[in-house]
Amino acid sequence: MTEKERKLKEYIKKLKKIDPTPYLQLPLKQKSIRITEGWFYSAKETKIHGFKIHTGIDFKVKRGKPVYASAEGWAMSSYHSFKVKNKDGSLRKYKNKPLNNGMGFFVQIYHPQNKRYTQYGHLSKINKKIPFASPRKIKGNYHPYSYRIDPKEMEKSKYYTWVNKGELIGYVGDSGLTWGYKDYPKRPDIKKFPSWDEVHLHFQEFTRDKNGNKTEPRDPFNIYSTYEKYPQKKKEFKNSLWKQKI
Repeated sequence: MTEKERKLKEYIKKLKKIDPTPYLQLPLKQKSIRITEGWFYSAKETKIHGFKIHTGIDFKVKRGKPVYASAEGWAMSSYHSFKVKNKDGSLRKYKNKPLNNGMGFFVQIYHPQNKRYTQYGHLSKINKKIPFASPRKIKGNYHPYSYRIDPKEMEKSKYYTWVNKGELIGYVGDSGLTWGYKDYPKRPDIKKFPSWDEVHLHFQEFTRDKNGNKTEPRDPFNIYSTYEKYPQKKKEFKNSLWKQKI
């Protein structure tokens, strides 16, 4: 085991010690689930963009399917996408076309009772109830806005609104995962401009440090592996953050 691998193992052990009380419900209402990427990326996807650690979960879902809040809290939305680059700074390409990564159109919810956040990425559409903070474009990359404010300021902020557990927040898509095209502010024709990745819902659970940086990203299934080790059918999970049978 290398030093890097040892540190990662210790980090995951630390994440598992955080209050494990289940408080989430699935953000999708369907009889079964299918995980296409786990907390670690599969070797196939790593080969495309170069990243190994995902720190989130990808649910395979049809485009346009509704997404629901996994727990109550303060919600906001924005857009995020960046050019993927190689170590030498050159643009990374997949099948001779440059690719972008990022959350795309996303919703973030801060859950005050748990002092944790959830994010729902690559949406095709966001519920109009949830305020949208226009991203800032810097050197061709889109940076989300107002997502790192102090939780104490959320109630007064024009960019936040309260949502209840199970409330509709958006619809599944593939935003942010562009492949030789731009999808902000609007996605071009799906058939003429396919994404490099399949349509899915990206889900993350984490907290933020005093500077607003994302930290302690947990695996809600408490598996911390590649997609092969995740459930592919409805059943009850123990030692996970899901509060109900899934």
